[in-house]
Amino acid sequence: MMLIGRSIRSSMGFCLCATRGYSSGPRPKKLRYPKKNASSYASSGKKSMKLARTVAPSTALKTRVLRTGKINHKNKRTNSASSKNSDEPKSFKYGEFGGLKEVSETDIQKDISIIEKIDNFDALKILPIVRDSIRSIIANESSFKSSEPGKTAMTKDDIKPSPVQILAIRKLAKKLMEPKLQLHAIAAETGSGKTMAYLIPLLDYLKRVEIETPDVWEKLKDRSIIRSVILVPTHELVQQVYDTILQTEQSLNLHTYKWSSGTSHEEFLAKLKDRIDILVTTPAKLLSLFKIRMISRPDKILSQVKFVVLDEADTLLDRSWVEDTHEIIKRMPNTNHLLFCSATIPNEFNKTITRLFPSVTPIVTPRLHKLPQALNFKIINASLNPFKGSKMKALAQILYAIANDGTEPGYEKRSIIFVNEKKHVSKVVELLNEQYGHNAIALTGDDKPDERIKKLESFMSAPKLLKGVTPIAEEGDDTKPTEMKIPNSNITIGSIENEHISGNNKSVNKILKLLVTTDLMARGLNFQGIKNVILYDVPKTSIDLVHRAGRTGRMKQRGRVFMIIDKKTKSWAKAIPLILRKNKSLT
Repeated sequence: MMLIGRSIRSSMGFCLCATRGYSSGPRPKKLRYPKKNASSYASSGKKSMKLARTVAPSTALKTRVLRTGKINHKNKRTNSASSKNSDEPKSFKYGEFGGLKEVSETDIQKDISIIEKIDNFDALKILPIVRDSIRSIIANESSFKSSEPGKTAMTKDDIKPSPVQILAIRKLAKKLMEPKLQLHAIAAETGSGKTMAYLIPLLDYLKRVEIETPDVWEKLKDRSIIRSVILVPTHELVQQVYDTILQTEQSLNLHTYKWSSGTSHEEFLAKLKDRIDILVTTPAKLLSLFKIRMISRPDKILSQVKFVVLDEADTLLDRSWVEDTHEIIKRMPNTNHLLFCSATIPNEFNKTITRLFPSVTPIVTPRLHKLPQALNFKIINASLNPFKGSKMKALAQILYAIANDGTEPGYEKRSIIFVNEKKHVSKVVELLNEQYGHNAIALTGDDKPDERIKKLESFMSAPKLLKGVTPIAEEGDDTKPTEMKIPNSNITIGSIENEHISGNNKSVNKILKLLVTTDLMARGLNFQGIKNVILYDVPKTSIDLVHRAGRTGRMKQRGRVFMIIDKKTKSWAKAIPLILRKNKSLT
């Protein structure tokens, strides 16, 4: 056991190195020539031009090219490379201290070329039985509509792998069945299909053991063992991941089990007798296995675990989780595959995983740390009239606009409101319900796991059809309501009636169901069909911003985020709409 522990610590790791392009710096004075890149000036023989005396250090190479038409041979970068780096979108530091790791542009360009070549699951190395099962799950869970006019059901051609699925499946398939420890860190933007990115290789591995090594399988199939483990930080995620995997039981004949809050040890042991192929649980719950007196050899139960996934790995390896997470990993010494999956790579997470697992291979998508392209990000300034500094009035106006914008006709609308601190949740809910007649629910860490799951049910499922209402067919998810400015406010949104908020509108507000919560619900949860997210408080870090905004606009579906600001809001927060338009990543 100790030998394995040492080998894990010494052979696993993760470090994404950043390569920065030259920043443009101050523009040279009297630059009247048409815009050209550095190589154009070097080859055209233009005369030297007068430049400003003070030039940013990062523009030194470009300055030498403009003055002399030559490149200093001490710097091995070429003219074209310098120009290319200058043109690339640069990252934007959000927050006082930043927080997200910068990603290598070189690696991203390589991955883009791979992604562009594959547009179907048939092009990936997956067992046919697993491929069919996965397509069925995606069709059941996706809100995506058929690309063929007149059809609402998804077809085989509509179900395509996402970038993170392409990269992860290709990488893991190369050495999937090799009997040695392999470590990978999968990082992709929110709502990109990360669950399937690790679930497909996991299912493929389990079925290949059965098919390709029948002698081994005959010895294992009737034993009380666990074959694979998926670790998540919250019981809500245990339920969500389990619900997805459960759909494979019939088609793949796999035994799945969720071990979460409220589940007794007796129930777990009864399930174990029939073999557990995939166990979904938390690190603390799995560690409790070693405290059950009726189990004399808990290590033997975990001895056949070959595939381990850490979903929301940046949370599982933060300061409050890392001790339990690292300990349970060491308790599974015969693991062949250890996967870390997350939507962000915080700097602290990168340091931790580099220290504990220094040989892990990163799998990173091109849009990591970028807000979804389909996102419509709006800034609402509460310091302007008619709000006069009241964030609650601004929130009420936003909600009124959402309820009347003409989208989602005939269906119950749902929106999520994020605040920074738990103590403010109940106050916001109280004002929304009592003063503005809304249907708002408070959800915090004080709620018991079962209570939280019950409150989340109506937000995690597809939107409900309103009673007595016939839904009006929309032209598709790309339909945009007519843009207009709401009277007496600084909000621009879809077309609504020219009315003011009053008690007469309370019945209208009832069709809008609201969840008020903190960052507790911003991680990993797949809120289906949520079109609007409201940031009542400005997120303090880029990590929080990415995860909150990622609850909408998932899998290329459209979504809107409204962020309420005031006079105290810093410029880096106000710049987000521009950063989104410029397709910049956040740090």
